[in-house]
This record gives sequence, structure tokens and C-alpha cells, in this order.
Amino acid sequence: MEKVKVSIASSRAIRGGNYVQLATVDETGQPHCRTIVFRGFVALPSGGLALKMITDARSDKVSQIQHNRSCEMVWWFSQTSEQYRIAGHLELVAADSTSPWAVAARSEQWNALSDTAKQQFFWSKPGVYDPLAASSVANEGGHGLPPATFLLVLLQPSIVKYLRLSDNATLHEAFLPDGTWERRSSI
Repeated sequence: MEKVKVSIASSRAIRGGNYVQLATVDETGQPHCRTIVFRGFVALPSGGLALKMITDARSDKVSQIQHNRSCEMVWWFSQTSEQYRIAGHLELVAADSTSPWAVAARSEQWNALSDTAKQQFFWSKPGVYDPLAASSVANEGGHGLPPATFLLVLLQPSIVKYLRLSDNATLHEAFLPDGTWERRSSI
């Protein structure tokens, strides 16, 4: 995961550099891929590291994740011609989470959002702009508790595949049961 952090740092100033594609599978086995915003890393109580994203509890991806936690994320860095494919399991952190650590991580992510980003979680339907929601977030200053519609999504990686297209260098890292990473490289 250290290599991913280096790529992120070198692409920080590029608009869209934090957009990733996340693929999940629904209950019929049909794959679904969408572009979402990477929100940073969080250290897990187990000592591992997870990638943070957010979603609306009413979105289709939530039922897909509840059915099958397996996923794959693809991240393309255009400036360096690097691609990462990160496979793992997703965890949804909702308002009713019983883990104090997860509740704190969810609240911290909510507070890090702009008021504009928060507004969508108050819309009557996800993806459909609601002008009343805009005024409610503005009135509260955006610092209240996150609504039940706000979910923190954590990707706990198990496999990281790296490809640099400029010279076809590859790197494959797998998370082992003992909590360590095994690395194979052709760089």
C-alpha cells in the first residue's frame, strides 16, 4: 500500500486524481462498476489499513455490498501511466454501528465533508437535487450528527496489483493470513 500512497501524493494536484472505479456484484451475480471518490486511508484497530469512501444508504451498491462484500477497485494515474487494481472486502459503517472506533471514523469523515457534499444525504431521493436540503445543511452549519443515509465505506485490501504502462513493470502484493504482505515484482 506504500506504493499507492506515493502515486496519490504525486497526483494530488490533478483534478479527478482521487476518482476510482469500484466494482461490486449483485445477488444475481451481475457485476456493477461505478466511479466514486477516494476519501483517504484509515488505520484499523487490527493494525491494517483501509481505503475510505462514502455512499448514500439508499443507493444500489449498499444492497450489493450486503449480499457480497467482495470487490475490486481500479485506480488510474494518468500523469505517471500507473494502474492499481485493489481487491478486498468492503465494510459499511452505518449510524447503528456498535463499534466505538467505527462510529468515530464515520463521524470524522462526515465532519471532513464540505457542506455541498453533505447536502446530498438530506435529499429525499439519492441523486435527485433537493433545494430544501441545501438550506437545512446551511442552517445547521454542517456540523451536526451525520444522517442515517450517510455511510462510511471501508475497503480492506487483500490483493494489490500494480502496472506501469510506460515500461510494463508489474507488482503483485497479497495480504497473508498472518497479517503480513507478500510481494512479487517484475520491476
